Amino acid sequence: MAIIVKGQITITKGFDTWQKMVYQQDGKLDEHGIKFLFAGTEKENPDQLHVIMMFPSMEAIQAFRDDEELTEMRREAGAVIESNVMTPISDDYFTNYPDAFIKN
Repeated sequence: MAIIVKGQITITKGFDTWQKMVYQQDGKLDEHGIKFLFAGTEKENPDQLHVIMMFPSMEAIQAFRDDEELTEMRREAGAVIESNVMTPISDDYFTNYPDAFIKN
């Protein structure tokens, strides 16, 4: 059963730098089974990043949290790790209603 998580974190080097780090860490994300369903900053505050992520299990969430190498890469890309808030979403949800929208 997949676990959907809503996350919010402060970034200091801009979305492009953070996004580049994510793309460079594809292997690490695959290792943890992480999928990004959404990532973007607030329109009025580009330092506030919001993400919706899918994890395969609670153990994967813990492994992501405890991965020191990935944490350091995130820091180098401007993520303020101490500001990170991750909220698991209940099993009652739907996605892509009425149509999927994807911008790369």
